[in-house]
Amino acid sequence: MEELQFRFQVKQVSDAGDEYDSLDVLTFCRIFNEKKDLLHEGLFRVRFNSMGIYPFPADIAKQVSSRKIQRLLLMELKRYIKPQRKFLKPGTYKSVW
Repeated sequence: MEELQFRFQVKQVSDAGDEYDSLDVLTFCRIFNEKKDLLHEGLFRVRFNSMGIYPFPADIAKQVSSRKIQRLLLMELKRYIKPQRKFLKPGTYKSVW
């Protein structure tokens, strides 16, 4: 089984405007294989609130064709956003790499 590496970066955070005080996070992602070859890069939206973290499956399905990578990406997006939830505020974030 191929080992994949995911690199994420928050680009923008905005209010979702719903009754749950949700925030939408625009996340840039790069996916590499074990040889450090770039397999995919793109922007993915993730919505979160006090109840949970919800990546947009439609964004992932449009950009990534492999079902295995789609499932892993959903999981990794949640894992990336979870520790940052209390620090993310609406605004634009600059690149770190």
